[in-house]
Amino acid sequence: MNGAVVPLPEGKTPPAPVPATSYERAAYVAAAGLLLYVFVFHLVPALVAGLLVATLLVETAHRLHGPRLSHGAAKLIALFLVGAVAAGITFGLALLVGGLLRGHAGDLPSVFQKMADALDVARTRLQRVGFELPGLDAIRDAGDVQAAFSTWLREHAEAFRRIGGGFGRFLAHTVMGILAGLLVFFGHHEESGGPFGAALAGRVRRFADAFRTVVFAQVEISLINTTLTAIYLLGVLPATGNRLPLTGTLLILTFLAGLLPVVGNLVSNTAIVVLSLGVGPWVAIGSLAFLVGVHKLEYLVNARIVGSKVHASAWEVLVAIVLFEVAFGIPGVVLAPVVYAWGKRELMDRGLV
Repeated sequence: MNGAVVPLPEGKTPPAPVPATSYERAAYVAAAGLLLYVFVFHLVPALVAGLLVATLLVETAHRLHGPRLSHGAAKLIALFLVGAVAAGITFGLALLVGGLLRGHAGDLPSVFQKMADALDVARTRLQRVGFELPGLDAIRDAGDVQAAFSTWLREHAEAFRRIGGGFGRFLAHTVMGILAGLLVFFGHHEESGGPFGAALAGRVRRFADAFRTVVFAQVEISLINTTLTAIYLLGVLPATGNRLPLTGTLLILTFLAGLLPVVGNLVSNTAIVVLSLGVGPWVAIGSLAFLVGVHKLEYLVNARIVGSKVHASAWEVLVAIVLFEVAFGIPGVVLAPVVYAWGKRELMDRGLV
């Protein structure tokens, strides 16, 4: 399970590779082309959302199905349960944002004053060593910080509009992916009568299986991240005389967001740093340093755990993550373990690796 090569019994030879048919080779090319299309045209959120919804529903329905519950009833109950959990998560995030804006989570109204105090200390220390920064000299109190922040927002309004448009497309693609996952879950699947259709369907099933394997591995990774974050929030910060509000909510958010590779950590880390800023600027700096370290550690942990699930060494998965990050950015990081697991499984079944 850790990617090591298992030696063959003495006198045994490895099985001869099974050659792929022309239809299977065409299916490989078509599947790779579709995957490249997903990356190039930024459809990874739709693909991940659809696969995640289908995986959760299928697993839940499978566990519910039994002698007293038909397959159809299990599907409906699974839809209700998964929908209820999703609604609860959405409601919790809304409460977190609402508390943040009202000042119940970190007292945001005092953030600008804390920032001004931190800048004043920085200006004094720089002046002692002979450095003068006109930008800092212009900021004396919380009103100056707020004014500078407002000016920066106006100057970058166009960039924010582009980000807003990108988020709108992201949301639309995610919703379409969820709908596609629901259609797959409730659809009647019939084997294609054509050889090419059957071969392509096989590739899709293999990719979905690889996604399922990586998702359950990601649960282990999220538990590790949440444990480390709990040590920081419940141990390190109180030991220094600082406590963050909504600690329990933050830990739940860390676990749930951590189910998404890398991207999830960015979401939870941002919330923790913002709340830390409400407590104090140096607490925010400490939180940022700690969480950046955990974020980088996730690359190694991800490679190790995912590698054990897909019969690959940690370095193989890590190299795949790095290569896909360079080529496709964060979407590449999210799908790299899945694509690698899928590709290696196909090669192993052919007796090529």
